[in-house]
Amino acid sequence: MIIIAGVIIPIQLINNNSFALSGTYYEINYKGMVYNFEAIIAKSELFEYKKYCKYRHSWGEGLLNSSDWDYTNIDRELIESLKYKIDREKKKFHIFPGDRHNLIYSVDVSNESLIYLTYNYDNIIKAEYSNQTEIFAANRCWDYNSNQYTSDWEGNWYLNLTQLPLRYNSYTIAINNSILVRMNLEYHYCCGFACYGDIIMEQFLCFNSKLETVFVYFPFRVYAIT
Repeated sequence: MIIIAGVIIPIQLINNNSFALSGTYYEINYKGMVYNFEAIIAKSELFEYKKYCKYRHSWGEGLLNSSDWDYTNIDRELIESLKYKIDREKKKFHIFPGDRHNLIYSVDVSNESLIYLTYNYDNIIKAEYSNQTEIFAANRCWDYNSNQYTSDWEGNWYLNLTQLPLRYNSYTIAINNSILVRMNLEYHYCCGFACYGDIIMEQFLCFNSKLETVFVYFPFRVYAIT
């Protein structure tokens, strides 16, 4: 054991703290070789999701209360709050080796000559690259009363209908010369036997050459948090 300033600290506790601190970190990566890269990142992280996006989970539409917003979308406020939590954890002495707080956040920005978007007035259904490989695809909503799928698709979405034709039936449009932003976030934490959580989020934004938002989509998630 080690005696520091009259306090006896067992070697095992020091090892536990070192092990916990090794799992307490954040890793942030921005990737892309595009013009106005920093402006695109800022526009993506500062987009007013709560103001513009419509939310639909698999059994209905909308969020019930303010607590439902906590981990709905990736934005700068969420990133900064998670970084703050991790920085605060780094200053603590950890007794349990299983303690950890880590954040991995990445943004990938690419110029796309062609994207196929399938949507209607009430839904984003899917998006594909020019070779028709999938970028993302929404799931059909399920009506538990009638025990069948509805005409709606789950997910959180925004369509700029000043940039896209208004369609009430499912429609696929070719979007030329756009900027695609793909954002991914993983946040894992564990504080001994008291709490744990795993949050995995992904979202997509598409801008035109003038950096006007064309569409936003991110799937509805259920998070394991206790």
